[in-house]
Amino acid sequence: MNVGYILTRTAKNFPGREGLVVDGRRLTFKEINERVNQLANSLLAQGLKKGDRVGLLFYNSLAYFESYLALYKAGLVWVRLNYRLSVSELTNMMRDSQASAIIHGPEFGKMADEICDSISVVKLRIHQGEGPGLGYEELFSSGSKEEPSVEVNEGDLSDIWYTSGTTGEPKGIMITHRNILTCVQFLLSDVYWITEDDKLLTVGALSHAGSVRVLPFVLRGALNVLHKSFDPLEIFKTIEKEKVTDISTVPTMLLTLMDHTERQNYDLTSLKTITYAGSPTPVERIKEAIKIFGPILDQSFGQAESIITITHLPKHEHITNNDPERKKRLASAGREYPGVQIKVVNEKGEECSPGEIGEVITKSDLVMKGYWNRPGQTAEALKQGWLYTGDLGYQDEKNYLYLMDRKHGKIITGGLNVYPREVEEVLGLHKAIAEVCVFGVPDPKWGEAVNAAVALRSGTDTSDQKLIEFCKSKTASYKTPKKIHILDNLPKNAYGKILQRELKKRFSG
Repeated sequence: MNVGYILTRTAKNFPGREGLVVDGRRLTFKEINERVNQLANSLLAQGLKKGDRVGLLFYNSLAYFESYLALYKAGLVWVRLNYRLSVSELTNMMRDSQASAIIHGPEFGKMADEICDSISVVKLRIHQGEGPGLGYEELFSSGSKEEPSVEVNEGDLSDIWYTSGTTGEPKGIMITHRNILTCVQFLLSDVYWITEDDKLLTVGALSHAGSVRVLPFVLRGALNVLHKSFDPLEIFKTIEKEKVTDISTVPTMLLTLMDHTERQNYDLTSLKTITYAGSPTPVERIKEAIKIFGPILDQSFGQAESIITITHLPKHEHITNNDPERKKRLASAGREYPGVQIKVVNEKGEECSPGEIGEVITKSDLVMKGYWNRPGQTAEALKQGWLYTGDLGYQDEKNYLYLMDRKHGKIITGGLNVYPREVEEVLGLHKAIAEVCVFGVPDPKWGEAVNAAVALRSGTDTSDQKLIEFCKSKTASYKTPKKIHILDNLPKNAYGKILQRELKKRFSG
């Protein structure tokens, strides 16, 4: 059993059913499976063998979709390259993983030139469009449409998934086929109640969570609609045209869709689930999203080391009915998925009492095999089967998890602890604020001073002093930011997460 079998099974059971809409094409599951098999067999015929690492560098596309599934079927290991990263970052990932090959889209020829010129380990280059190496479409003429004969099992390595690098140098996360298959099962059992009539629109990069979230829909024989990149107007048009039922977002995407001036001009009523995951979202904005889209929001908390799946706040728990306790839970990350264990522990590794802040740890078949070629950092993260996430939070009496910040993001000001999340929730109450990030900067008097960076909603106006006064009226003085920086946009990494460290560096000193 391996991840590629998901497509094999569906193509056997629903060969004529439409499975993918992308790049202006509509393909059945049989057509997709045959193309994936051709590609997988051609890659093996080029001399690649089970366990070899292959970097993929694409915008979301048919070629990307079938390439990563072909790697899974061939027993090759997908090195996930995000096109938003710099050439030097991508080169370091290829060098670190000792990747034997790179497959890339037509937009990335120059980047691939620089990568291949910088490292000698890449022996095979496959491209769309013009350029050195093998042409992508040429591979289909020589590859068999039969299933690859290589034996790929659950415990085999499937991916090297590099961390986002928000807190340091990216590390290669070793993911197995079992990890991904477990994630698909959890999503099917607890998030996606999928029928063959459902349709998922994927707008986030396949190099991240999107590649996993499409798989439950493949398994059910439902339709996947794939967009090249995030474009709000195209999203609205596609939802209306295709009658999309499900869409997966990160909070920055969700907020952009909410605030877009053209949203009300489109029929979005076919939507039955909007998932949002990746970083905490201010409660006031969640309430606003529910008013706009209806009770269809579904939140997940996870990280790549646990295949984006640790805890879950389902749709029905977003319906508060003016119950204060249920309203409070909108600030939580929910409770663990079935099959997942979580604890919050102190620095001694002892389990914390309800309400006590500590590090979130988790254990399940989702947890990574370790960090590629980093035994020391693997030993720090994995202890007795438990993954130490680096996220700080607490559980309440009913085991709902509330996230506060990354372990190294806590601010100590005047000897007192301030968790950025709690200040961000306060600023999130202000009607002018679209996005917010709170961080500490060195201060000779306080040790660290609380600072905030905000981006305002279109058509609104306020000042830093007014925002500081607003905070003073709603939280303790030591938690109130000493400075608030109003920016046009907050810096984000390749996965849409706000870069707290970059803001801290910009405004320190």
